[in-house]
Amino acid sequence: MALLDDLDRGLLDLIFPRDCVVTREPMEFGPRRHLSAVGALELTRIDDPRCLRCGHPFDGTLEDDRSCPHCLGLNPAFGRAVCPFRARGPVREIIHRIKYGGCPWLADDLADAALEDTLFRRHLTGSVLVPVPLHAGRRRERGYNQAERIADFLARRLPGCATASLLRKQTETLSQTRLDRQERRANVRRAFRLAEGAKVDPGRRYVVVDDVLTTGATLHACAATLRTAGASHVDAAALAHG
Repeated sequence: MALLDDLDRGLLDLIFPRDCVVTREPMEFGPRRHLSAVGALELTRIDDPRCLRCGHPFDGTLEDDRSCPHCLGLNPAFGRAVCPFRARGPVREIIHRIKYGGCPWLADDLADAALEDTLFRRHLTGSVLVPVPLHAGRRRERGYNQAERIADFLARRLPGCATASLLRKQTETLSQTRLDRQERRANVRRAFRLAEGAKVDPGRRYVVVDDVLTTGATLHACAATLRTAGASHVDAAALAHG
């Protein structure tokens, strides 16, 4: 499957030169294969101040009360979530192509650009990255799980990181895209379980990884499953928030 995923590489690069997914201009030589340095500058990054629980950016004038509307009513099972990008503009387009356009390789370049965020790197370093699973049927249909690809890429680039597919999605849920906040939480409630034979080490820190954090419902459900299995320190991360 990895070979099929990467058919645009190698010899095909010589026949069909690659363009940047953002600027549509020819790629320069560098570590990224589909996202140029200029294109990466067009990705909307999240800077502080941001919610210390879900990572949502605080826009506008700050007041003494920094309660986050995205965390209201969720009481997330993860300790903290960090996202380097906002899911808008080119970031949203790239993620849409990763998930629905059969372009899993774009996740590598977006994850590489995400590692320029110091807080994101520090948040992941030394942890066990647990990708949000797809239901088996959806996985067969799509041919890959983008969260797994993201987690694997990040683990290879960060010291002390490892990946572990500890979770399974036991029920096929509706797409979260058109659901509101309450519907998203209900949709994924009890959707995940510990994978058969998987074990959790209470002494390790686990970070649940996904492509996008919208309401936090999916990451919360996965983190709650890990805590029920015995994990004492569970955080979350996604490439984009929104």
